Amino acid sequence: MTESEFDVVVIGAGSTGTAVARDCAIRGLKTILLERDDIASATVGTCAGMISSGLKYSSEPEIMALCSREVVHLNRIARHIIMKNPILAPLLDLSDAASDSSYVDSYSEHAEERDVPSMLFLTPDASLEIEPSLHQDIIASVYYEEFFLDPFRLCLLQALDAKRHGAKVRTYCEVIDIETDPEHGVKGIVFYDRASGVKDRVTTRFIVNATGPWAHKIAKQADVGLAIRLNKGAHVIFDRRIVNVGITVKAIDGRWIYLFPHENTTLLGTTALDTWEDPDTLVASFDEIEYLLQSIETVLPSIRKARIIRTMSGVRPLVPEWKIPEGKVTRGYQIIDHESTDGLKGLISFTGGKLVMCRDMAEAVTDLICKKIGLEVACTTHEKPLPGNEDDVDVLALSKEYGISLHALERMRARRGTEMLKVLELTKEHPQWKTTICTCEPVIEAEIRYAIREEFPKTLNDLRRRLRLGTGPCQGTFCTYKAAAILSEELDLGGDDFLVDILDFRSERWKGIRPSMRGEQLAQEELAQGMYACVANLDQSDVDYDLKPWEEGL
Repeated sequence: MTESEFDVVVIGAGSTGTAVARDCAIRGLKTILLERDDIASATVGTCAGMISSGLKYSSEPEIMALCSREVVHLNRIARHIIMKNPILAPLLDLSDAASDSSYVDSYSEHAEERDVPSMLFLTPDASLEIEPSLHQDIIASVYYEEFFLDPFRLCLLQALDAKRHGAKVRTYCEVIDIETDPEHGVKGIVFYDRASGVKDRVTTRFIVNATGPWAHKIAKQADVGLAIRLNKGAHVIFDRRIVNVGITVKAIDGRWIYLFPHENTTLLGTTALDTWEDPDTLVASFDEIEYLLQSIETVLPSIRKARIIRTMSGVRPLVPEWKIPEGKVTRGYQIIDHESTDGLKGLISFTGGKLVMCRDMAEAVTDLICKKIGLEVACTTHEKPLPGNEDDVDVLALSKEYGISLHALERMRARRGTEMLKVLELTKEHPQWKTTICTCEPVIEAEIRYAIREEFPKTLNDLRRRLRLGTGPCQGTFCTYKAAAILSEELDLGGDDFLVDILDFRSERWKGIRPSMRGEQLAQEELAQGMYACVANLDQSDVDYDLKPWEEGL
């Protein structure tokens, strides 16, 4: 095969697409992963990061069993990016306890497998001792534990591991045509490299369409149909960990919502609305924000005293089950072999699925491809560790050795495990690179430079996904220019590129900030706008760039 000939083209670099690329590459299939934006830049980047036990899906025991099994696998291969969160479900009346008792047995059935305790009922005093901000009138609470991970890092690590096993990874490459013929099925893919401005083409035997809510649009390029039920979910993000543990509660319409401490912030979510909007332009509405706030304040009355820093919205590509409420739609997944459904050989699409299932989804589709070509190679992705998970890391010892704060090193460890040693080696030759660039997270200069050199980011937004740069209370107010200078130096960017990237980054932050602005956040954003528009003069920039989305906030 030439460099433009592949066994498998995977479209979409979310959790499923990167998992498919990894599995295919490990099994020896010549693979290329194409993503029109950056790794984990779409749906998976708008989730809460919970690798769920499947508690909400007790009516589908096979889904609960799958989720539980995959939690075990992910803890084996990616434990350095996984954290365990205790969760309380406060009860305000006995009817809630009676109606939800079935969940206790369903959850506890797989608890030992996941190395978590069975569900426990706690007294009001015990509940308030754990979380004093709960409503004083609760009659009890249910205690349980779930695992969470950084979805950006999971996708990146899967892509990096695919690359280490021979796969090509091309970001900012948008598929514009799928070539087919009636006899052989798919022949190739034409894509546009948005970074270079050049069109390219590769030939392939199989195309895996892992583009989530855009899957029907990719299928259309091959002249086949694909039904999906699109469902919008919005989150509200607070500026710090405002609760000691996760809180789950029934919303005003009876759905379950949650408030989860996550990394250095807290996530409140999520809504669930069938949608026909463009997934590329979704933002949280005022009604969605109020729905979440009013629902959670029934058990956490002080919630409105906490500062909201932004919102985020994404679209779930549900299996197309109609005429039933969203909550009753299966959370399983379907693999659509278009050879069976449409007579088109070589094209395979996904609908449905969840973050926790991504590895299993990849195993199933790679098994199908191997079967079609007569390749007998077993899946090992549930056994092979992802990069950084090879050993434990002694953060205390490293803090003493390198003279870097424990906080910065622990955050670095949670992102990259043993790979952090490569970052720290850079500081031996360049001790000035120990400087903290993003103080909210925090992120030191050496880690930014390492990420640019080894993790193929092209923009500040890419660095945000790699490092959580600019995701804290100031939303990039104080780190943007410093990080942009480092990126420009490493990638040899010109002055106009430097400014455009800053404007892109600020515009992306603004998209999530604008819907939630109220209270103290108004003052915070006024400060940020003043700094960038007045002091930095970006509102009068000579760069040929559309400033309108950001200037609307000035």
